[in-house]
Amino acid sequence: MIRRYTDSGDLRGAAELFCRTFAAEPWNENWTYELAEKRVRELMSAPQSVGYVSEDNGRINAFLCGRKLTYLNGTEYVIDEFCVSPDTQRKGIGTAVLSQAVSELAKEGVIALALMTTRGYPSEKFYIKNGFEGINEMVFMYRKIHS
Repeated sequence: MIRRYTDSGDLRGAAELFCRTFAAEPWNENWTYELAEKRVRELMSAPQSVGYVSEDNGRINAFLCGRKLTYLNGTEYVIDEFCVSPDTQRKGIGTAVLSQAVSELAKEGVIALALMTTRGYPSEKFYIKNGFEGINEMVFMYRKIHS
């Protein structure tokens, strides 16, 4: 079942999924449950935050979160995180969650989706397969701040 994320019931499952997903290849990230819960809570705390979960037998196996933000030509949905459980990847769940989100967001007047992902990772191929395109005019920039 795919449905909207709720703060009251989905935080724990989303944080657990976040840890499992990003501990796997190719990310190999060591997220503690507490840190993952904090990240999910922060991402979903804004009034414009909208999330979706896919669950099977009460267990969240996919989690999409982002924000509806005003831009020049209308409202865009900016994807902040999208996790699919490693044991259910490549089974169509991510595509189904994304499709439902697109359908609902379009009805709410959203005109586009935007995101950042790592070039060469499986996530890039997933997004291309689902209709996203790279934009040559855009660049992701990052500056470390040392204390």
